[in-house]
This record gives sequence, C-alpha cells and structure tokens, in this order.
Amino acid sequence: MNESQLWKKLNLIQKTKKKWHFVRIESATIRGIPDVNCCINGFEFWLELKANQVKNYGLSNYQINFHLTRQKSGGKVFILHSCTKEKGLKLLRVVDLVPGVLDHEHRSNFLASPAKDHGSCNHTDNHTSNHTDNHTSNHTDNHTSNHITSDHIHKQAIIFEDMGSCSWSNESIIQLFNDLIKK
Repeated sequence: MNESQLWKKLNLIQKTKKKWHFVRIESATIRGIPDVNCCINGFEFWLELKANQVKNYGLSNYQINFHLTRQKSGGKVFILHSCTKEKGLKLLRVVDLVPGVLDHEHRSNFLASPAKDHGSCNHTDNHTSNHTDNHTSNHTDNHTSNHITSDHIHKQAIIFEDMGSCSWSNESIIQLFNDLIKK
C-alpha cells in the first residue's frame, strides 16, 4: 500500500467516527510538515505517512527537524509506516538523534526554530571562524531556511520509538489510534 492508498484508508475510517477529524496537508512551501493533521476526541497530533522499505523510513532532514522541534514544544507527531501486507502498519515516533552526530552548534540550531530564516549571509558570517574558506562557500550554498542539510545530519543517526502496530483491518487501525490517545 502506498502513501496515497494509506491516506484513502484513513480518510474512509475517519468519516465513520464522529470525533475524528483528519486533514491531508499538501504543502510545497513548508518543507518537512507532516502529511496529515489529526484530531481524535480533542487529542491533536500530526502524522507522517510512509510506505517504503528504506532506512529510517525515508524521512527527510526537514521532516526530522519538524518532528523533534514540534515534540520539544509539547506537540505530538508520529509516523504511520505501511509495512508489507503481512505485517500491517507500524506507528513510530522520532525520539532523538544519536549523540555526537551533530557538533554542538549545529545540534542547537537543528533543534531551535525550524521556521527561522537563518539567511546564508548571516549563517556564513557565524561559521567563518569554524570553516575553511572553500567549505564556507559550499556550506552557504547548501543551506535552506530550515537550516539543516545532509552535511549536518546522517540518516543512520535517528532514534525511533515503536508506539504500536496493527493489521490492515479498520477495527485494528481504530484500536491503534484509540490506544495512542490514551498514552
């Protein structure tokens, strides 16, 4: 089941529940924002849909940044991973980055404000003393408004928490979410 099919299934389920409201977010302007904003009986959370068999579920650096920053702010954000048909679905949470993957300055910036525009000129000035001239130039070209690029984080460095799993049945999926809101 791909992400689109997973969304269709969730959307059909939520239409049968009076106190469920799921909204699919399609944004080309905000990198890293999860696919679905969900509210079940007043419990609001974000859901990133993944249907792949790649390392770390294929999360981008922007998605990791959103997950960690939102959680640091008290928000809830999860990954709903579509495993093989035999294994069903798995609900996960990004917990942290493995210590030592980012240097102190980049880790602080990574977990700071994802919406803050770091601007390449200011960022380059702040980093000039820490980087060679050649790297500073490359460093500037690689930065985005969310600040993190693959130069600063390595995908193998993500720690996930397993929040539960279920089969493909509607009843099983409903139970997975009901269990989530009780935690």
